[in-house]
Amino acid sequence: MNPTSGQWRDLVFGAGTDFRVRTVEGWEDLPPSRYEKKSRTQGHGAHPSKVWGDERIVTVEGWCWSSAERDAQLAAFQRRMTFDGGEEPLAITVAGRTLTAWAQLITARPMLIRGEWGLGRFGWLVQWRCPDPRRYGAIHTLSTGLPTSGGGLVLPMFSGAPGVGLDFGALGNTGQIVLPNAGTAEASILFKVRGELPQGYEISATGQRLTYPVAVPPGQVVELNTADGSVLVEGTASRRGNLTVADWMQVPPADATDGTAGTLTVQLTSLGGAYDAAAQLEALVVDTYW
Repeated sequence: MNPTSGQWRDLVFGAGTDFRVRTVEGWEDLPPSRYEKKSRTQGHGAHPSKVWGDERIVTVEGWCWSSAERDAQLAAFQRRMTFDGGEEPLAITVAGRTLTAWAQLITARPMLIRGEWGLGRFGWLVQWRCPDPRRYGAIHTLSTGLPTSGGGLVLPMFSGAPGVGLDFGALGNTGQIVLPNAGTAEASILFKVRGELPQGYEISATGQRLTYPVAVPPGQVVELNTADGSVLVEGTASRRGNLTVADWMQVPPADATDGTAGTLTVQLTSLGGAYDAAAQLEALVVDTYW
């Protein structure tokens, strides 16, 4: 049995379905590379430059087997394989791992030729382009409030009960969250900051900062997306110009040696030191793979 399977719109293909998979190309490969070539003027070769991943082309080929419903399945295949202007999720499972990319359908054809078209069967081929070549896995959502101090040592120091030691009171909150990424590529972050923060706030991580020195009223939500550098209030109004420092931090990929997930620790700070228990930082990150 072929363990490879996938889903496009509401059509599921692979093991256990009428739409069996023969080959998958362009999914587990690195995408084509794109770089600026500058030849050395007085030497061999070229100067090194940044290498970027270009769009990914994914091709899946298979056959449909349905002894009684071949014609109906052909019609169902064609209904689902239509052009649409936008990107849609393409999910494919290989070797027990399901990842999703945002894709556009560019080719879909039933193979009505000798050897592929026959009693109860027809071959098919589908091809997509993924403008963003990265693939995405598990979603992680974490949140924290503003930092608070701990309760401190409670007096009297000993309660007198046997086996009871010092009481240091309630624990404080660091105002930090640790964002994971089990993938092989850097992962962008969607931050949501909720007020009240009378003098604004700062999100920091290992020398990187996102500084927003503008008041955030109670209940207002400011979204910062490190993928495209956008800053939106209530999901609509752009406030990109309010940032005085804009280091668009990313979560590093997993360790190449042992696969340990990459992490990034981020801190929420209230500018001016104002504290509101309702103020909150929420961060969403998705495991990101080449």
